[in-house]
Amino acid sequence: MRKLSLVLVCGFLVSWGFLAHKTLQQLAIYPLPTDLGLFFYANQDYIVQQSIRPDVRRKDDKTEDSKHYLDMDANVFGPNYRTDIPHDFKQAVAKYSFDSLRKEGLVPWEVNRVYSRLVNAFKNEMRDSVLFYAADLGHYVADAHVPLHTTKNHDGQLTNQKGMHVLWESLVPEAQLKNYTLYYPKVPEYIAKPQDFIFQILFESHAMLPDMFKAETEVRKALGEDKSFKMVERYGKMQRYYTDEFIQAFGDKLGTSIPNRMIQSSHRVTSFWYSAWKDAGSPTWVTKDISADKKAAFESEKVQWKSNTLISTGKLISLHK
Repeated sequence: MRKLSLVLVCGFLVSWGFLAHKTLQQLAIYPLPTDLGLFFYANQDYIVQQSIRPDVRRKDDKTEDSKHYLDMDANVFGPNYRTDIPHDFKQAVAKYSFDSLRKEGLVPWEVNRVYSRLVNAFKNEMRDSVLFYAADLGHYVADAHVPLHTTKNHDGQLTNQKGMHVLWESLVPEAQLKNYTLYYPKVPEYIAKPQDFIFQILFESHAMLPDMFKAETEVRKALGEDKSFKMVERYGKMQRYYTDEFIQAFGDKLGTSIPNRMIQSSHRVTSFWYSAWKDAGSPTWVTKDISADKKAAFESEKVQWKSNTLISTGKLISLHK
């Protein structure tokens, strides 16, 4: 399992932080077509709370870790990774071996595997399975949007910037979430080729790395080491941790980069759910047993989402204690 150098918020946090995963998974529900949106909204607590389940599994399941990333710049893939890595899993295994892929990451193929299971669950009216696979799929799709999930320098450890992972995907969102615009005015898009699309997302993420590393260097230089880091005691040991001042300065330096990626991630989760439902024939069973009160609550909450008042009205589940 990948280990980060700084103290982590919950001991093993290595993808979008729990706050971010829960937030973007909730936001992914509102843009769905009414029928499908109602089904997910009726099970909103499950969808949101279980968005972090794949990370929780990492503590006990040793096969889980590699499903969250793909180090495209790893030596095994060579310099032409954008064109040389087969999107088809069997072809990739034949070219690199399964052990190599497990070492360098499996996230694009895990997305496709879970997507197929979600389609099957929709087709066969397997309600519990739909919710299970939708929650997992949302997590893996979201992780593909994290730039540091696409590089062997996944924590800045190769450039003397250890701690970059938790800084970008957890500490900044947790410090600045209340200032984010959570409404994204786009309808879900049908994804004709999920396996190809997830690679497109990974390439987008990878292209964000230079600006991230540059911003960390510039902020640290401007603040100095003393204002950039502090020593805190965790688990009986003194460990280095970013200061609040540095976290805020780094987030400000990147501008809207992190919130934009987070909201874009949420929209892609919406699109993957929607596409799985469409590939299953747009089954109508999803609207069964949805009460009038639940429908009214859904419409009311969508208004709050569009007006960016989910936080002020206490509707953002990730902020509930």
